[in-house]
Amino acid sequence: MELVAHSPRARKPTTAATTAVRVAWGAVLIACPAAVLRRCPRTPASTAADTVVRLLGARHVVQGLATAAGVVPAAWTVVPDGLHAATMAGLALGSERWRTAACVDLAVATAFAAAGLRATRTAPAAGRPRHRR
Repeated sequence: MELVAHSPRARKPTTAATTAVRVAWGAVLIACPAAVLRRCPRTPASTAADTVVRLLGARHVVQGLATAAGVVPAAWTVVPDGLHAATMAGLALGSERWRTAACVDLAVATAFAAAGLRATRTAPAAGRPRHRR
Protein backbone atom coordinates (compact mmCIF):
# COMPACT_ATOMS: atom_id res chain seq x y z
CA MET A 1 0.00 0.00 0.00
CA GLU A 2 1.39 3.36 -1.01
CA LEU A 3 0.52 6.73 0.55
CA VAL A 4 -0.26 9.38 -2.05
CA ALA A 5 -0.67 13.08 -1.26
CA HIS A 6 -3.19 14.95 -3.38
CA SER A 7 -2.91 18.60 -4.24
CA PRO A 8 -5.99 20.74 -4.89
CA ARG A 9 -5.12 20.50 -8.57
CA ALA A 10 -5.03 16.70 -8.64
CA ARG A 11 -7.72 15.25 -10.87
CA LYS A 12 -9.16 11.81 -11.21
CA PRO A 13 -9.26 10.21 -14.68
CA THR A 14 -13.06 10.48 -14.70
CA THR A 15 -12.84 14.22 -14.06
CA ALA A 16 -10.31 14.60 -16.87
CA ALA A 17 -12.54 12.61 -19.21
CA THR A 18 -15.59 14.70 -18.30
CA THR A 19 -13.57 17.87 -18.89
CA ALA A 20 -12.43 16.60 -22.30
CA VAL A 21 -16.01 15.72 -23.25
CA ARG A 22 -17.17 19.17 -22.11
CA VAL A 23 -14.55 20.96 -24.23
CA ALA A 24 -15.29 18.76 -27.25
CA TRP A 25 -19.05 19.33 -26.89
CA GLY A 26 -18.47 23.07 -26.61
CA ALA A 27 -16.32 23.01 -29.74
CA VAL A 28 -19.07 21.18 -31.65
CA LEU A 29 -21.64 23.74 -30.51
CA ILE A 30 -19.40 26.61 -31.63
CA ALA A 31 -18.42 25.03 -34.96
CA CYS A 32 -21.78 23.78 -36.20
CA PRO A 33 -24.75 25.04 -34.16
CA ALA A 34 -27.22 24.62 -37.03
CA ALA A 35 -26.32 20.95 -37.41
CA VAL A 36 -26.90 20.39 -33.68
CA LEU A 37 -30.26 22.18 -33.81
CA ARG A 38 -31.33 20.15 -36.86
CA ARG A 39 -31.00 17.01 -34.71
CA CYS A 40 -33.72 18.39 -32.41
CA PRO A 41 -37.12 17.76 -34.04
CA ARG A 42 -39.58 20.65 -34.13
CA THR A 43 -36.84 23.17 -33.28
CA PRO A 44 -36.89 26.19 -35.57
CA ALA A 45 -33.65 27.27 -37.20
CA SER A 46 -32.63 30.90 -36.91
CA THR A 47 -29.57 33.10 -36.67
CA ALA A 48 -30.52 33.95 -33.08
CA ALA A 49 -30.72 30.25 -32.16
CA ASP A 50 -27.31 29.63 -33.75
CA THR A 51 -25.87 32.52 -31.71
CA VAL A 52 -27.31 31.18 -28.46
CA VAL A 53 -25.91 27.71 -29.20
CA ARG A 54 -22.48 29.19 -29.97
CA LEU A 55 -22.53 31.15 -26.69
CA LEU A 56 -23.43 27.98 -24.81
CA GLY A 57 -20.56 26.21 -26.56
CA ALA A 58 -18.16 28.99 -25.56
CA ARG A 59 -19.29 28.63 -21.94
CA HIS A 60 -18.56 24.90 -22.06
CA VAL A 61 -15.10 25.47 -23.56
CA VAL A 62 -14.16 28.17 -21.03
CA GLN A 63 -15.51 26.13 -18.12
CA GLY A 64 -13.69 23.01 -19.31
CA LEU A 65 -10.38 24.78 -19.88
CA ALA A 66 -10.63 26.49 -16.47
CA THR A 67 -11.24 23.09 -14.86
CA ALA A 68 -8.39 21.47 -16.79
CA ALA A 69 -6.00 24.26 -15.78
CA GLY A 70 -6.96 23.87 -12.12
CA VAL A 71 -8.37 27.41 -11.94
CA VAL A 72 -11.78 26.02 -11.02
CA PRO A 73 -12.21 22.77 -9.07
CA ALA A 74 -14.29 20.21 -10.96
CA ALA A 75 -16.79 20.16 -8.10
CA TRP A 76 -17.58 23.84 -8.64
CA THR A 77 -18.95 23.09 -12.11
CA VAL A 78 -22.08 21.77 -10.42
CA VAL A 79 -23.39 25.31 -9.84
CA PRO A 80 -23.47 26.63 -13.43
CA ASP A 81 -24.54 23.23 -14.78
CA GLY A 82 -27.32 22.92 -12.19
CA LEU A 83 -28.55 26.45 -12.90
CA HIS A 84 -28.43 25.80 -16.62
CA ALA A 85 -30.39 22.56 -16.20
CA ALA A 86 -33.01 24.43 -14.15
CA THR A 87 -33.41 27.13 -16.80
CA MET A 88 -33.74 24.50 -19.52
CA ALA A 89 -36.43 22.72 -17.49
CA GLY A 90 -38.30 26.02 -17.28
CA LEU A 91 -37.90 26.62 -21.02
CA ALA A 92 -39.09 23.09 -21.82
CA LEU A 93 -42.18 23.60 -19.68
CA GLY A 94 -42.92 27.08 -20.95
CA SER A 95 -42.18 26.94 -24.66
CA GLU A 96 -43.55 24.33 -27.01
CA ARG A 97 -41.42 25.83 -29.78
CA TRP A 98 -38.13 25.16 -27.94
CA ARG A 99 -39.20 22.13 -25.89
CA THR A 100 -37.16 19.49 -27.75
CA ALA A 101 -33.92 21.48 -27.80
CA ALA A 102 -34.42 22.47 -24.16
CA CYS A 103 -34.94 18.83 -23.14
CA VAL A 104 -31.76 17.76 -24.96
CA ASP A 105 -29.81 20.57 -23.32
CA LEU A 106 -31.41 19.73 -19.96
CA ALA A 107 -30.10 16.18 -20.28
CA VAL A 108 -26.58 17.37 -21.16
CA ALA A 109 -26.49 19.93 -18.33
CA THR A 110 -27.80 17.35 -15.86
CA ALA A 111 -25.13 14.86 -16.95
CA PHE A 112 -22.38 17.45 -16.44
CA ALA A 113 -23.85 18.45 -13.05
CA ALA A 114 -23.95 14.79 -12.00
CA ALA A 115 -20.31 14.38 -13.04
CA GLY A 116 -19.43 17.43 -10.96
CA LEU A 117 -21.29 16.00 -7.98
CA ARG A 118 -19.43 12.75 -8.40
CA ALA A 119 -16.17 14.69 -8.34
CA THR A 120 -17.14 16.20 -4.98
CA ARG A 121 -17.88 12.77 -3.53
CA THR A 122 -14.73 11.07 -4.77
CA ALA A 123 -12.14 13.84 -4.43
CA PRO A 124 -10.01 13.66 -1.30
CA ALA A 125 -9.73 16.78 0.84
CA ALA A 126 -6.98 19.10 -0.36
CA GLY A 127 -3.62 18.23 1.13
CA ARG A 128 -4.89 15.11 2.89
CA PRO A 129 -3.17 11.84 2.05
CA ARG A 130 -5.14 8.96 0.67
CA HIS A 131 -4.16 5.31 0.67
CA ARG A 132 -3.70 3.66 -2.70
CA ARG A 133 -4.15 -0.09 -3.00
